Amino acid sequence: MTSPKRSLRFAMLALAAATLATGVGVALPQPTSAQSGLTIFGGVEAEYRLRYFIDFNRPRNRNSRYYLQVPRTKVERDVLSLELEYPESFTARRGRLNPDTIQLRQGDWRGGDIIPVQSIEAEEGSGRIVITPEAPIPANTNFVIVMNNVTNPNRYGYHYFNLNMMFQGDVLNQYVGTWPLELGVD
Repeated sequence: MTSPKRSLRFAMLALAAATLATGVGVALPQPTSAQSGLTIFGGVEAEYRLRYFIDFNRPRNRNSRYYLQVPRTKVERDVLSLELEYPESFTARRGRLNPDTIQLRQGDWRGGDIIPVQSIEAEEGSGRIVITPEAPIPANTNFVIVMNNVTNPNRYGYHYFNLNMMFQGDVLNQYVGTWPLELGVD
């Protein structure tokens, strides 16, 4: 006597063989934009993934420097403020950001000229940092958020930092993208 699981497997193999032999195809659902690509454990969709670069990326390093890049394609209008959200897992693993050393820089990669900042507000325990430039960042401008003297978490892992921006004429922040930071790489 065969088990139901084995019978089902045999039936599927027989169907596949018959399909190949007769040339009759089986209609399978076509992938939608949400299903495109192979994601096993989750991740950030390609259109929302932002580039980054990290100096001194080792576990427990206290002098890490994060270069979080924002491409001009994401800056459709003048930017009034930026909101960074970082996960609780970052601080739970003893990661720490120093808001006093955050800079905005024009350009890409590691940035160039510094963009003057009016204020940087970090709410302790909320996982949010709000950066307000002195003047709006013009539309179609590449810029980099530079975070100096970061203490990396004590173990390797991915930590998703989200970016929301307040554009000229808006009353609410808009989600712009996510940096899937791979931290603690030896």
